Amino acid sequence: MVNRLINGSEAAPVEIFVNGLFVPVHDGAEPYRGYLIAADGVVVDTGAGTPDIPAQATVVDLAGKLVVPGFVSAHSHLWQSVFRGIADGCSTYGWIAQLHQRFGARFTEADMYAFTMHGGRDLLRHGITTVCNHTHNFGSGAEGQWRAALDLPMRTVYAHSPTHSATAAERLAGIEWFQETTATVDDQRILARSYNTTWPMSAPEMRKESALLAEYGIGQHLHYLEDPTVIERQRAEFPLLLDTGRVTSDTVFAHFIHTTPEIVAEAGKRGAAMVWNPLSNGRLGSGIPDIAAYQAAGVRVGLGVDGQASADVADPFQNMRTGLYLLRGLAKNAGVLSSRDILRMHTLGSAEALGVASRVGSLEPGKFADFVVLDPDRPSTGPLADDVYAHTVLALSAANVVDVRVGGHSVSTGLFDTPDTGDAHERVARLRAAL
Repeated sequence: MVNRLINGSEAAPVEIFVNGLFVPVHDGAEPYRGYLIAADGVVVDTGAGTPDIPAQATVVDLAGKLVVPGFVSAHSHLWQSVFRGIADGCSTYGWIAQLHQRFGARFTEADMYAFTMHGGRDLLRHGITTVCNHTHNFGSGAEGQWRAALDLPMRTVYAHSPTHSATAAERLAGIEWFQETTATVDDQRILARSYNTTWPMSAPEMRKESALLAEYGIGQHLHYLEDPTVIERQRAEFPLLLDTGRVTSDTVFAHFIHTTPEIVAEAGKRGAAMVWNPLSNGRLGSGIPDIAAYQAAGVRVGLGVDGQASADVADPFQNMRTGLYLLRGLAKNAGVLSSRDILRMHTLGSAEALGVASRVGSLEPGKFADFVVLDPDRPSTGPLADDVYAHTVLALSAANVVDVRVGGHSVSTGLFDTPDTGDAHERVARLRAAL
């Protein structure tokens, strides 16, 4: 295969990564010491031991370090990266008042571009190579966020949210703008698109919107049942969501905490997914979802680090541990979810939730060569445990990330040793002064 790719008509740049401890996440695979071969940014072969190495290939010696698939954040708001620590002690709607309502209308296109770039690089620094970036149309910032998606080296499922005050006609016009802006872009970094359909309108308007999104191949990404103060109202709206095409196999529920058995069963029946955000759910006091019940009902479950203004750090290791410990503590059962399960959930599981698992989420032939190299000895976490999954999830952190690869190419230059503020400080200072 490798010789054919180099010497034949399918010639492509080939990189061979050797001497790594690979931690697969796909079902049936076990950790192995060996190699990964990427051609033109796509995995073509993996295995134990050392492969035959053609002279033309670029060889990268991983020196025995751990390799995991690039993490997938199935729900993030990258622009929030410059507003950390805001509204401490507030729940969801108090937090929204302090951030969205105070600053949103003042954002310029350039602000949103700069803030999104800051947030994207932060996720990469923490080993997240694919993000569902749920954007907001504040001020004139929508186009800045889209431009940043095309400048960041990470892969994106691009989600757009219109303003809360948009009329039905304005929302439909917004979908047309979204389609015209994004549909013709041919870029391997843009994996899929989705649209925020959280706020109910009249049933005919909702059906029209759902039909238009389906026509354009745009998924639906709903903030739903997050804050405990709106449980009864949002539960009562669920039949309307079902009736108007809001709950399909292209639907992703962000948060989805305060459900009922009936809601979960119907979501699973219709093939919907949910994104669990342990860090922000804990920070905002939103609650703890019944993950085991969702999985039992057939709901695809992914993990997100949410926005850095509500989770404050974009560390998938902290996110995994927070979620794992919350579930175990709530159940009074340390076996309710394993380290292997939650590592899969933040990689392949998140890709499955977003509908992009054929291209990212695990290190298998045919998928992009997106992965993270971890050094357990920098800082030292002691000898590796026999259970490599447990050591990876329970003992490592973003501090152990030494290289991040997207399509086989390192994107780590400057991520760890160069301040990444740009003009973010000046922009935020201007916004605060304007208040």
